Amino acid sequence: MTLSPLAWQDLTLTYRFDKQTKDVSFFDFQTNTQRAIEQFIQAQSGALLVLKTESFPEYIEEIRDYFHQKQSTPVVIKTEFTRRHLFGYSLFLEKENRVETLEGAIQAAEQGILILNLKSLLLDITQWDKLKQALLFGYYEQHMANDIPKLLPPIQTQFKLVLLGGREDISLLVEYDNDLYQFAQYTEIESYLNVNETTLAQWGNYVCCYAQKRFGKTFKPSALEQLLQYYVRESESQHLISISPTLLKKHLSRLANFYANQTAFSNISAYFDSIEEQSAVLSRYTLQDILTNQLYIETDEEEIGQINGLSVIEFDGVPHAFGEPLRISCNVQYGDGEITDIERKVELGGNLHSKGIIIAQSCLANLLEFPTQLPFSASLAFEQSYGEVDGDSSSLAIFCVLISSLAKLPIQQSLAITGSIDQFGNVLSVGGVNQKIEGFFNLCKARTLTGKQGVIIPAVCVSHLSLKPEVVEAVKNKQFNIWVVESVFDALEILFDRPFYDEENRSESEKPSIFSLIHQTIEQNQQAESGHSLFEKLYRYWKRN
Repeated sequence: MTLSPLAWQDLTLTYRFDKQTKDVSFFDFQTNTQRAIEQFIQAQSGALLVLKTESFPEYIEEIRDYFHQKQSTPVVIKTEFTRRHLFGYSLFLEKENRVETLEGAIQAAEQGILILNLKSLLLDITQWDKLKQALLFGYYEQHMANDIPKLLPPIQTQFKLVLLGGREDISLLVEYDNDLYQFAQYTEIESYLNVNETTLAQWGNYVCCYAQKRFGKTFKPSALEQLLQYYVRESESQHLISISPTLLKKHLSRLANFYANQTAFSNISAYFDSIEEQSAVLSRYTLQDILTNQLYIETDEEEIGQINGLSVIEFDGVPHAFGEPLRISCNVQYGDGEITDIERKVELGGNLHSKGIIIAQSCLANLLEFPTQLPFSASLAFEQSYGEVDGDSSSLAIFCVLISSLAKLPIQQSLAITGSIDQFGNVLSVGGVNQKIEGFFNLCKARTLTGKQGVIIPAVCVSHLSLKPEVVEAVKNKQFNIWVVESVFDALEILFDRPFYDEENRSESEKPSIFSLIHQTIEQNQQAESGHSLFEKLYRYWKRN
């Protein structure tokens, strides 16, 4: 089997938008929520709807507008409130010898709908008990601000309640009140859209309608395609894009300022480049360190027991994550089967990182068909890593560098690799694949593209791709390559140009298989070890310990 690099057409989501003419709103994407709200509106007083949603103003505004469209009764929204704001209170005016009652949100929503931000309710969870009483029983005891010389009658009320909150807030309420869903209805506001031909056209109309109504701007098809590419990068999926009105408003307001003299956007790539440039200081410093060999990364020649992995660097408070190549090295010697993870030994490796190494070790033992423990020892290091390393996306690279050391086969340093694996050698998905590819591409470009450089990524990550135009152009011109692999066997064939097992050889002239080379090396080491004198063995043991 010959594995070929991806074609440049596979590196982005391609969709040709027509001129947008239909009126599409945010709630047109919320079919399930619309149905739930309609059932809620038809219900009698005392109904409760728990609505999972973001609590940004744009979401709440969309929810409010939809309720106003569907009914004429009062709709009262409170995003921040106290007990007094919610229930009102009564105050005794001693000089006038009378009680004055100030209404709260519940009275304002009489015979209508009260919409509350669940986060504010949770600040004083005991409010829920009284609110539940008012909702289900239709009355509650008045709250008194001072001593009142007479007993006040309970306040009678009829209303319906909507609680808005995120999953964590909703789970806290359910933990407090296990009986919540005996009387409450639940639904969710979706912030992402499943992509197909129909929904993409609908999304384009939604963007154009929002831009026209809020900012008096329109999008030409070319600008919509560029916005779509940015959204795919944000979601890391060609099958899922954001419909968040908050995110859309942010970009549209900035686009309106960035292209102040345009009423119809046609090319908005400069805007997105500027966003990244504003927060890419750290990535520029990192690239400079590599180019000046402060961080040693090879992109030429070949080495045994050394491979370029791919990582994503994130800093707290910085919105821009960037890709960075990292050098993984491996030393192998005859031993008792221990694979030493240097990062873990010095407490720089996280749990997921350790899991990836253990899985790579298990996969290797399985494929090499060892009857007992590994007949060798190895040490693995992420060279020049000075912070915590975590995640299992390097497990494919670790597996390949172990193979290189065992079989004494060199790896082209012009290649970099990312991928997670299971114990059977299947290559699994990883995150940040766009940033990882672009991080290695930027280094290769700075050192001059040769056409031999490239990256290896999991085949399942093709749907994540939304690469920058300069990367797509380089792949199109065969200056840079992107391979996809489904198994470790695919990766090994690309790296070493030979099969893993003997039965995969297609003719007698084929190179020896990796399996044969490794077993041959191990047998030679075992024979050499058995030939040593007792004194030599004791001396070597003493040196090791």
